[in-house]
Amino acid sequence: MLPPASPVASLAFGAVAAVAVRREPTTATMLLVRGAYLFLAGLLVAVFFRPLVAAGVALPDVTAFGPYTYLATEVVFGSAAALLLVRAGRDALWRAARTVAAVYPVAYVWDWYTLEVGVFSIPMRTGVELLGIPLEEHLFMLVVPALVLGVHETVNPREDGDGE
Repeated sequence: MLPPASPVASLAFGAVAAVAVRREPTTATMLLVRGAYLFLAGLLVAVFFRPLVAAGVALPDVTAFGPYTYLATEVVFGSAAALLLVRAGRDALWRAARTVAAVYPVAYVWDWYTLEVGVFSIPMRTGVELLGIPLEEHLFMLVVPALVLGVHETVNPREDGDGE
C-alpha cells in the first residue's frame, strides 16, 4: 500500500522530465538522474511522515493566538511575500501590485460567494468584517497572489537588471 502523499513524488519527477525533454541528450540525462533522486526523496518523505501521524505525533498548535491565529499566519506569509518582491526589485514589486489589484475583485466576489453559501467557515479569526467578509480574507486575497508572484520573480529573475 502506498502512502497517500506518494503521487506528489511523481509530480517532482514529471517537472524535471518536462525541462529535460528540451535539452540536449547529455544535459537531459543528468537532469533525469537528478529527477530520479527527487522522486526517491519524495517517496521517502511520504513514507517518513505517515508513521508520525499514525503514531499520534501532534502537529504544532498554531491556535495559541486565539482569534488572531489566522491574522498571524497572514502576517507571516505576507512578510515572506513582501521580502521576495522587494528582493526582486522595484519593477517586480509594481508588476505584482498591478496583478494583485487586477485579481482582487474576482477573488472578493469568489470569497464572498463561498462564505455566503457556506462552503467554508473561519473559526480562528478576529470577527472584524469589511464589506461583508472577514478582514483576514481580504488579507488572504492580497497575500496569496503576492506570495506566488514573489516566488515567480525569484525563480525567474529578469535579465534587464531589475532587482540589481
